Amino acid sequence: MSNIPENQFVHDCVVMQDGAVAFRCDTDQLKWPWLTLPPAHNIVVQSVNYFASIGASHVAGRIDPQKWTALTSFQWQTFACGADARPATHGVVDPQADPDRADYGISLFDAEGAPVYRFTGAGVVFQNRDFKSWRAKARQEIMALPVPEDFLYAVPERVGVTTAIESLVSDLSYDQDMPVVEVLVTSVNGFRPGHPYHDGSGDHVNSGHLCDAAQQMAHMIRSQAGRHAHPCAGRVIFKRYVELDRPFRLSLTDISADQNDLTLRFTQGQYHCADLTFQYAD
Repeated sequence: MSNIPENQFVHDCVVMQDGAVAFRCDTDQLKWPWLTLPPAHNIVVQSVNYFASIGASHVAGRIDPQKWTALTSFQWQTFACGADARPATHGVVDPQADPDRADYGISLFDAEGAPVYRFTGAGVVFQNRDFKSWRAKARQEIMALPVPEDFLYAVPERVGVTTAIESLVSDLSYDQDMPVVEVLVTSVNGFRPGHPYHDGSGDHVNSGHLCDAAQQMAHMIRSQAGRHAHPCAGRVIFKRYVELDRPFRLSLTDISADQNDLTLRFTQGQYHCADLTFQYAD
């Protein structure tokens, strides 16, 4: 569901004649701690996408509080991947093509007008009643799985993070010679103030958590060849919600010879929940 955040990342919004929404981005690092991370870091990518799309859509009157929305796919390109990358300061949301769908497109730019991100997403809109019934049943099934007693997270330096709370994944193991990790996102390590950057509704594992876990797994895989960078593009296809407080698995399903293209699959219980592809430039 599209919950309107208490703090607004976008301001000075202007709804244009064609329905596009121009906006400026908040740059307050105390309010948005993830702004201290490099612009290509996936926590930043996912956070900017979420807060910009929700904030601008709210201003444009595109969010119906009587309906639920579910993102089915999301893709992005990050134009500023190097050490000299500058953060996004303003952007524009494309005109809404179909009000009966949750599709959107956003372009963001730095202070000098250079492109920083391009986001596109596709989704569905439906009434609350049917969704709530399905959601409760699906969640109950996963929450019936055993609670992990001693989940072992990879040490921070292995997954490219600074503190232990930021590590969401186990060390690499192998299934039929392909790397896999177990992932556990909880109500403590998945959200502020426990986690220094992640935020959300607390209802389920968010796309930001999924992409962060994938970036951590990709970091371990690419580190074996001495390669360290954030992905410059990616795509996620969502099939099912991933629940908090129960482990899920992230499996490598394909990788290019130069390790610049990785495809990963998310599963929880017996369910295939999402597929993600990262592209690197190095």
